[in-house]
Amino acid sequence: MTKVHIDNLVRRYGALTVLDRISLDIEDGEFIVLLGPSGCGKSTLLSAIAGLDDVQGGRISFDGRDVTKLEPSRREIGMVFQSYALYPTMTVRTNMAFALKVAHADKAEIKERVTWAANLLQIGHLLDRKPGELSGGQRQRVAIGRALVRRAKLFLFDEPLSNLDAKRRTEMRKEIKSLHERLGVTFVFVTHDQIEAMTLATRIAVMNAGVIQQIGTPD
Repeated sequence: MTKVHIDNLVRRYGALTVLDRISLDIEDGEFIVLLGPSGCGKSTLLSAIAGLDDVQGGRISFDGRDVTKLEPSRREIGMVFQSYALYPTMTVRTNMAFALKVAHADKAEIKERVTWAANLLQIGHLLDRKPGELSGGQRQRVAIGRALVRRAKLFLFDEPLSNLDAKRRTEMRKEIKSLHERLGVTFVFVTHDQIEAMTLATRIAVMNAGVIQQIGTPD
């Protein structure tokens, strides 16, 4: 598990300040949702935590270790995107195993991790299919599975349910909530959907215009 400390984070694009001295503490095993309208800075904050976006000021630490300038590959994170970002010519099995192969993990370990994640997400029967043969909900499970096989200590979700219809969104919310309870690791989840935030979060950080306006439990 990972405790995240964000201190006075600043991100600017030219004259536009997207993150304005953001400070936030995320506890071990917490499910925190960053909630706000389009352009409020929530995805930029998630990208900064992941190391995908540089910042002009402030500090990010994981368990007391400064990771502000650390490469994403060294942050021990799993990230799930809105677009799924699956390789269309690869099978589900190969998509899920890809990052481990690039890291030169042992073949037996790769097989074990892929099987574990597939069973956890109930997609074992889909391992030999390609993304084009799957529904939106199934593709999202594969994207989550690809993050899970890394055995990350911190999982980051960037509006992962936005491309699903209402029924699938409801189903996936339940699955993601259940997954968090079973894994017990830290989740940071970005959404503009208030119902999603209220359903999933242990705490919600309401963002607008590059600042956190309010933070607290759904209650």
